[in-house]
Amino acid sequence: MSVQNSDRAIAVIGMACRFPGARDVDPYWSNLLEGAHFLDPLDEAGLAARGVPRDRRTGEGYVGVSGAVDGVEHFDSAFFGIAPAEADTMDPQHRLFLEEAVHALEDAGWAGRAAQRRVGVFCGSGENRYGRLLPEPDAAAGSHRRMSDGPAMLPLRVSYHLDLRGPSIFVNSLCSTGLTVVHLARQSLLAGNCDIALAGAVSVQLPHEHGYVAQESAVLSPEGTLHPFDRAASGTVPGSGVGVVVLRPLAAALRDGDRIHAVLHGTAVNNDGSDRQSFAAPSVAGQRDVILAALADAGVDPRAIGYVEAHGTGTPLGDPIELAALREARERLGVDTPCAIGAVKSSIGHLDTAAGMAGLIKAVLCVREGVIPATVNHRVPLPSAALEGSGLYVNTERRPWPDHEQPRYAAVSAFGVGGTNAHVVIGQHTPAPAPGDTDGDIPPQILPLSARTAEAFHDLRASLADALAAGPDRSCADVARTLQDGRMPRELRRAWVASTLSELAALLKDETDPVAAGPLEVAVDLGTAVRPDPSLANRVPALRAAVDHPDAAGRAFLLGLAGLGELAALGVRFTTLSAHGAGEYVAAAFAGALDHDVALRCAARYEAIRAVVQDGGDLSACEQHLAAVADDLREHPPTPAESALRSLSLGETVPAGCAPSVDHFLDVAQTSVMDGAQTTPSAGAADLMGALSSWEDWLALAAWCWERGADLDWTRLRGGSARTVDLPRYPFEARRHWAITGPAEAVAKPLASPAPAAGAEEDVLAVVMEIWRTVLGVPDVEPDADFFDLGGHSLVAAQIVARLRERFDVRIPLGDLLDAATPEGMAELVTELRASADLYSTLTESPGADTTGSFEL
Repeated sequence: MSVQNSDRAIAVIGMACRFPGARDVDPYWSNLLEGAHFLDPLDEAGLAARGVPRDRRTGEGYVGVSGAVDGVEHFDSAFFGIAPAEADTMDPQHRLFLEEAVHALEDAGWAGRAAQRRVGVFCGSGENRYGRLLPEPDAAAGSHRRMSDGPAMLPLRVSYHLDLRGPSIFVNSLCSTGLTVVHLARQSLLAGNCDIALAGAVSVQLPHEHGYVAQESAVLSPEGTLHPFDRAASGTVPGSGVGVVVLRPLAAALRDGDRIHAVLHGTAVNNDGSDRQSFAAPSVAGQRDVILAALADAGVDPRAIGYVEAHGTGTPLGDPIELAALREARERLGVDTPCAIGAVKSSIGHLDTAAGMAGLIKAVLCVREGVIPATVNHRVPLPSAALEGSGLYVNTERRPWPDHEQPRYAAVSAFGVGGTNAHVVIGQHTPAPAPGDTDGDIPPQILPLSARTAEAFHDLRASLADALAAGPDRSCADVARTLQDGRMPRELRRAWVASTLSELAALLKDETDPVAAGPLEVAVDLGTAVRPDPSLANRVPALRAAVDHPDAAGRAFLLGLAGLGELAALGVRFTTLSAHGAGEYVAAAFAGALDHDVALRCAARYEAIRAVVQDGGDLSACEQHLAAVADDLREHPPTPAESALRSLSLGETVPAGCAPSVDHFLDVAQTSVMDGAQTTPSAGAADLMGALSSWEDWLALAAWCWERGADLDWTRLRGGSARTVDLPRYPFEARRHWAITGPAEAVAKPLASPAPAAGAEEDVLAVVMEIWRTVLGVPDVEPDADFFDLGGHSLVAAQIVARLRERFDVRIPLGDLLDAATPEGMAELVTELRASADLYSTLTESPGADTTGSFEL
């Protein structure tokens, strides 16, 4: 029962889903264990409340059952930077998938570090039924809608909004789409085309939460119940859902401490060709062969397969063929050991393109937890099944995995109309024991938390506190690593420093609002320098060399410079460096305004002068030091500073990009003789030298920088031994985005263009702002609002171009419009072009023309 191709094993490191009755993986698993199903008929009142017309719900063959998912009409458009108007018309399948892609990456512990990496996106969806029910767009919006309505836009949207740089591939093989994307994602990982892969599928049946019409001899169940592999099977029941998994080569996942739900050992995809009764009919040979191919690819002893999550549509034609294919595959391999069969469709419905994802996630949970849930609605096996002697049986009750002495393996099947068959083989992963917090010497950790809004932040903070209270089987280091790498850093942030989870739980009770990003200013005052604690010096090698410097002034200078350098290596970019006295030379050296050696000599002479003055010594020595500073600076004049330099000694600031004068640094040196009143650092400045006293103080400074917008290199800060653990996902803020009014069958009127302003002289800015409100769907627009901050992009800008042409008879190049970026800038463009109307009149097109080809997208 050994795995022959372990070098080809792919880890399932993240999962997310939204299925009927479950908004995430944990409730999905709980539902399966309870034997719950979500295909209950709706009564007359329920159907009426959902907008089903009376003549339809009382018509012949109408079945008031649907496997619906919650929240199809809701979406957190602001999280993804999508304009509300665009979100209103976006396919809800795309909206669901975007949110679950984020949750899957969070579950994998990669949401915070996936951006700009080679993360592939392989996904599929059903048809855009929503687009058919929308009002016809006006001429200006037509090109945008035609571009964005297509199903194939789904992976491209995910790659764009999450900034993923791997292959972005749309797949549709109908009912086998979910497993086909997994196969292609795995192949891409094995070929080295990407390092991580998102694989998933989504299907939303519309009209939503409505029933269907079961026609005689069709595949839909006339009774609204799905009986897999059962004598009573009369057809399938449609449902909606989305499932996403995150895949990574097993060796890389183990190396980096990823949480591994299961291991994907083998996959195969084929097609029946013409070896079937009709185009829509399945084939025993095709299904048998894809099972054999996946097992061969996995290198797993077929006797080790203890469970098969079958396609199981509950149709009189498909189910017998599927069982026959399984039986034949096992006969060819000489296998007759016990193997349970299950089919989740009887619980949640047939999810069309997403059906394979529902089955895969269920099978992953089965091998991970060692439990096989019952298959509901199966009572009497099909007479034609002929499973005697094969070892196959339909599992009808919840039971532990049959063999606890061997690793657990399972297989999943998905078969599509048109003959594309997919089969995958997965196996159990046994992780090493996780170290828990002890009473020993535990180094403190930074535990960051962020959200787009204060409300979402506090929801997440409370959820994290509850999770830590409920789950003691985590270490503080693992929680820190998961929060640091596993969550996308958002606009509002807070970070805590703690050594234990109990300490963190106490800190999470603080209801102080999070911090918005702002200018980063650090204060450098060498007069407050201390010898760093060994725990800090040992963790930051650059400080170790400074600690050993024999001269106190030199040690303080090198400590300050090393501290600033280490912060820069962590990813901190300071807007302003505030400094006093000798610290000003440290700041200047770090900002590139002074040569390091020159700055060190100036700082040492500054401190030497101070020592003479404090000891009441010969002031002529001070004059000699000042003269040496002047000579050094004139021989090595200052250069432009990369950051603003704020002199607390002189009360003046040298802007970034400017070179301080020689006299500036001479004046700083003069203050060492007569140390007058100094300017205090701004209230928002951090104390660099104070943070160098201990590791915990250093982490507090790094946390402070992160709260104000710095994106830290967490691995450099914490090391790489921690692991990903299960923590609460981001609480998306649901906002209704549903452009269909009334019953789903109704068609609304198209949105009108802004009405012309009254009077001969039009207020161009007012018209531009009204156009923005219309195409972006935002109620308030300021003259200096940023187009991109409101969710704008080139396709939305194309609508503005078209509307401006219709309104003002001007043709504005798309690039110029995007460069303008604000209503004021766009209004200025219009005004300039109207003043040159004769020049542009020959380029003006008719208002109703299709302008797609004229835009540089």
